[in-house]
Amino acid sequence: MCQDILSIHPKIHFSCYINRNGRIVESRLCDDRLIKDLTSHELEIRHMQCKLQSSMNQEFEDKVGHLDYTLICRESIFEFIFPFYEGVIFVIVDKEIPIQSTSKKILQLMTVFGFGSNNLR
Repeated sequence: MCQDILSIHPKIHFSCYINRNGRIVESRLCDDRLIKDLTSHELEIRHMQCKLQSSMNQEFEDKVGHLDYTLICRESIFEFIFPFYEGVIFVIVDKEIPIQSTSKKILQLMTVFGFGSNNLR
């Protein structure tokens, strides 16, 4: 599925599935400039942080509604975190990418794989 996410738009640079323990199960990378300066330990911490952030956001679903995704805006990129099964899909894109249509396409793709956001509650 990570390769399918990359094919949605040429400005999507990285996609991975992080399991409930914060470990990468599958990943695809088409531009390593985004992570080449990070050590393996820093990458591991980063992925665990993604899973933890998503889990903490989901704690409030009963009061504020279902979480479709989290968007993090950095200096030159956007990072999407989508709850997926018991883990998360983490996607890094250029800032020039259309946020709404890209997130919608990723959510639709997750549905094709049988794990749409409505199935994850």
